[in-house]
Amino acid sequence: MPSFNVGDRVERIGVLVPIWMKIGIITKVIPNEHGIEWATQYEVRFGEIKGTFYQTELSRIKIACERH
Repeated sequence: MPSFNVGDRVERIGVLVPIWMKIGIITKVIPNEHGIEWATQYEVRFGEIKGTFYQTELSRIKIACERH
């Protein structure tokens, strides 16, 4: 089961992440062809820019009214 779903707001993890690619929305889940869950990739939209990242490079952003 993927860690993130289409529509989830995420933040890129890392000190070298440019500010304009820091917070985005998952637009596509790309499962690993061998079924390795931690190797699932995610397409993320940052305004006009899109990028593809592994789940270890992303962190889900919780909305204030969201419950656990």
